[in-house]
Amino acid sequence: MHLKSPLIGLLIVCLAIELPSPTDAQFWLKLPEQNWEREMLATRDSGVCYKEEIVETINPNARLRQISYCCEGYVNHGSPRNLRCQPICTEDCANGLCLSPGYCECAPGYYREERRCKRM
Repeated sequence: MHLKSPLIGLLIVCLAIELPSPTDAQFWLKLPEQNWEREMLATRDSGVCYKEEIVETINPNARLRQISYCCEGYVNHGSPRNLRCQPICTEDCANGLCLSPGYCECAPGYYREERRCKRM
């Protein structure tokens, strides 16, 4: 009986406290054009290639190393330890994205003509 009194008192206090009223979440509609770039970049190849090299080490079992580098047609915009390989497009890619070497994808509302992305 001695333990029940403080628990009942605590329950009454908790019920008496006015909790903040729940608020409705606010969502903003993103236009498809705003999501386009993120989706295109997510589907783009990484451009990272790998090769194995034999290096001189004390431990003969640890001589084979995997080396990462940017594939042909990609350039590193990161560091040697943190590769950020991006494709190289020789054509004008304004109003679009270079998705792979030599391939430019036009943004929504644009089409490809004469090696450029033109507004529809």
